[in-house]
Amino acid sequence: MQQTESIRRRCLETDRLAFEKVRGTDEAFVYKCHCGLYEAAAPIYHFGVLSGFLMMGQIRDTEPGTLDYIKKSLSGSISDSEEAEKCARSVKAIESTLIPAYVDIMKMVAEHITATGKINYCGEDLAELVKKYINRNFSSGISLSLLSEKFGCSGSTLMKRFKEKYGTTIAVYLNAVRLRNAEKLLVKSQLSVKEIAADCGFSDQNYFSRQFTREHGMPPTEYRRLNSSQL
Repeated sequence: MQQTESIRRRCLETDRLAFEKVRGTDEAFVYKCHCGLYEAAAPIYHFGVLSGFLMMGQIRDTEPGTLDYIKKSLSGSISDSEEAEKCARSVKAIESTLIPAYVDIMKMVAEHITATGKINYCGEDLAELVKKYINRNFSSGISLSLLSEKFGCSGSTLMKRFKEKYGTTIAVYLNAVRLRNAEKLLVKSQLSVKEIAADCGFSDQNYFSRQFTREHGMPPTEYRRLNSSQL
């Protein structure tokens, strides 16, 4: 069927929309293409990054009327009715009640591929991904165990990769990002020191003040007083 260019284009567009759905939900998605065939896509991850999709495609059910619907869908691209009939019948047919089981098997295979790292992600490396995650989520509770779960690898691997690339530890980098954002809020906002500490991911205001003083040689209130007057 996809040897016909017009059908192929519509199939690719349907697949693209399905991939967008999977990206938005992180879940497998079952759908029908423009010809009425069942298809499904499941996400595959590498170090917590969506790296591809496992697909189940081009299955028709045995319900009355399905075959006629497929032939009608093909009529705009395949003028020969016999050829359209041949194409429609060439598609694997199963009972509709079996489709969920097929999808479950596909999902298990996708999860196995993810867990075993069978697909290598060719974009950013692990250390870059961790750094970007910290930059976006520094205000929330971030721990080594959370990062390990998020990126699907051990804490020791995370620490080693990060130190090799950036010459510092994850904990030191996280603390620096939080303090850097605290500096901006002290100067540019009217938030209290306690509110700034919380907004930057410090659960304890006293701990935040000690870290800030050690970094800048003065407490947050003094830093605010000196720098706010320069605006």
